[in-house]
Amino acid sequence: MSKKLLFQSDDYGITDAVTDGIIHGIRNGVIRNTGIFINMDSTARAVHVIRDIKKVCLGIDINYVCGKPVSDPSLIPDLVDKDGCFISSRELLKKNRIVSMEKDIIYHFEKDPYPFEQIYLETENQVKKFISMTGKLPRYLHPHSICTPNSEKAAADVAKKYGIFHSTDMMFSSQYVRLPGAINNTKGATLESQMDIDVEKNLLETALPILKEGDIGYFICHCGYIDYDLFKYSSLTLRRAVDLYAAASKKVSDYINENDIELITYDDLSKLEI
Repeated sequence: MSKKLLFQSDDYGITDAVTDGIIHGIRNGVIRNTGIFINMDSTARAVHVIRDIKKVCLGIDINYVCGKPVSDPSLIPDLVDKDGCFISSRELLKKNRIVSMEKDIIYHFEKDPYPFEQIYLETENQVKKFISMTGKLPRYLHPHSICTPNSEKAAADVAKKYGIFHSTDMMFSSQYVRLPGAINNTKGATLESQMDIDVEKNLLETALPILKEGDIGYFICHCGYIDYDLFKYSSLTLRRAVDLYAAASKKVSDYINENDIELITYDDLSKLEI
């Protein structure tokens, strides 16, 4: 059995520059899975640009912290500010005390800031908007930034209802190998510290060598070019250029080919018998 690698870049469509960077990483590198922000000003262009690219699996990054919601803001009052925009992750973390973290993914607050009915409505409406814009189901759902027990349950329930792969099923399973550096949290990180990592070197010397025959590994990063809008929406900025350099690196592509590593998608995961 060959080694398998699911290489994923998040936040497709958050801005035009991030969109273009991810497209570069798909066409010229190893990105085979990307999740779109379905609620942004750049979304329509992002859908158009990726429409005819066959080798990528397009899902949704379920977003509750950036831009305006898909739902009527009056129906999700706890998720939005006075202007009808999502409450940012920075504000959520400032106003709500974290009790614990689960698998470095799910935030457990003293009180879940996302009432289940509201977060379920917005999650399903994001899936519906994806369908209306693309004519297809998203091929996976993936959490973005702040994931809580309520948002995780909402995503799981919506994924089950529509028959969509839920990425946390992979991330919580011991049957898949999480490669070092696969998920990065840069909340509060300085611009200098975001550049103080060599993702290409990490992949070549640390992450990819972990894979053994029969393993299914995953590497989740945040590729992109950088534009002014990105600084309005995200604290993860310069790191995206570092991730993209690695994803489009010929050294990384050559290593994958020379070591019999098969690049796979969420579609492949749903077919595999583990």
